[in-house]
Amino acid sequence: MGWTFNTDSPDAVTSGPAIAAVGITLTTLSFIVICLRTYVRGWVVKAIGIESRYGLGLHDLSAMPDQNVKLFGLLQYCGAPFYITSILGFKLSLLFMFLRIAVDRTYRIAIIIIAVACTCFHLCFLLVQINLCRPVAKQWDPAITWGSCVVAVPFYTSMASLTIVFDVIIIFTPYPMLIQAKLPLRKKAILICIFSLGIFITIIQIIRILTIKSLSNYLDSSKLILWSMVENNLGIIVASIPALAPLFKSLLDKTS
Repeated sequence: MGWTFNTDSPDAVTSGPAIAAVGITLTTLSFIVICLRTYVRGWVVKAIGIESRYGLGLHDLSAMPDQNVKLFGLLQYCGAPFYITSILGFKLSLLFMFLRIAVDRTYRIAIIIIAVACTCFHLCFLLVQINLCRPVAKQWDPAITWGSCVVAVPFYTSMASLTIVFDVIIIFTPYPMLIQAKLPLRKKAILICIFSLGIFITIIQIIRILTIKSLSNYLDSSKLILWSMVENNLGIIVASIPALAPLFKSLLDKTS
């Protein structure tokens, strides 16, 4: 059972422990994968690319103590930009990786266009996110009763839907290059399977959209936070797996 600071009801239902457990587990796993990725790029293949170098609820509204509401809202406001920049980061990481292996000029131009469009979309998402209300402080301060805010559910649903569109585009970006590449069939199949892992992130995004539509109030965001953490950490892991190939090859060579 979780414990909510300042609450008069210690038995109030909360998803805090589940969020903490998932966040700690996946963040730790992501950190380990990033460390392995840095080791492989920096020491095994000795070629750190730009994507590695810079790569580094409560269900009942009345159960939230009044003195906690403002801080809770402020924490959510501060956390949103980290989420947006994080999902942009692992998308760009994959695109930079594709750019490194692309030989044909047409593919390189296409990848650059996708990267620019993806960056512009996420920056627009970020700008709207930090200015959802007028005045801005209305997003976290319940004492401000005047002003107005963008309706949250339609906004987040539309942004998540567009994010899925970019996910799908990025997932299929390397396929034409791999199909035309003069590689052994086995190696080509393995690479296609590895890049197809991005489908799991798209599935997480779809689940996340369903949690957005089921929000009952602005405090009831536990499932949204939970799936956002899963999406972020899984994205980091998926974006790092291709870079770990030399490590797996080295381990197989040593054990065989």
